[in-house]
Amino acid sequence: MLSRPIIWIDGIIGVGKTTAVEQIGKCLNFNILPEPVNEKLLKIYYEDQERWGFPFQIDMLNKRFAIQLKASSINGSTGAIIDRGLPGDRVFAKMLWQRGKIHRVEWEIYEQSYNTFTHLLSPPTLLIYLNATPEVAYTRIKNRAREAEVEDLLPIEYLKNLNKAYRNMLDEFYYGIHPWGHETDVWEIDWNKDWQSFDPIIEKITSYLEFREKFYPNRDYQSTKKPQIVNKHITI
Repeated sequence: MLSRPIIWIDGIIGVGKTTAVEQIGKCLNFNILPEPVNEKLLKIYYEDQERWGFPFQIDMLNKRFAIQLKASSINGSTGAIIDRGLPGDRVFAKMLWQRGKIHRVEWEIYEQSYNTFTHLLSPPTLLIYLNATPEVAYTRIKNRAREAEVEDLLPIEYLKNLNKAYRNMLDEFYYGIHPWGHETDVWEIDWNKDWQSFDPIIEKITSYLEFREKFYPNRDYQSTKKPQIVNKHITI
């Protein structure tokens, strides 16, 4: 039976991933797999990253693996849409290591698990990266007032560093360094404006999937390298 497409939505904190996942998933009639956020653990993680950084990241990695494993096993006429994937999770873990918040040994343990998981999982069909500036994301974080993110536990400088780290992740995909780099198509979308319509994105996704279905009938979406049929940088 044909394995259906997996769409992965990502971006820095505050960009609006969750809303995008919900809206796009509903319109496409995809299985929506939300980000597994434990608000209490998230708050103590932000308060003391040296103490909680490693257990928090391992917990998130395991949960994301389970989510993507579920997405890969979905059959029938629909697909799945995921709120942040494993490579996005690794961005945060790597930042902790680079900033001295977790020990080198902890980072090596994380990397071993991450590398095992990425080779076991089917690569997502499409990564949609919502590109917003750290300043815009910071304003949105303040407006949504999530308990774990208030009281300047997420300063603007952190978001700037996070943005740079995500650019490095995207480069790994663009240059084929990441093991999924040759299988997962990447779209970057300018997401700086508030209240943007999802209609143009949904139209592009629909056309994209129709193309793949037409030229790769009865084949697993995650088993064959596909041509890049759209520009990787999209402005809507």
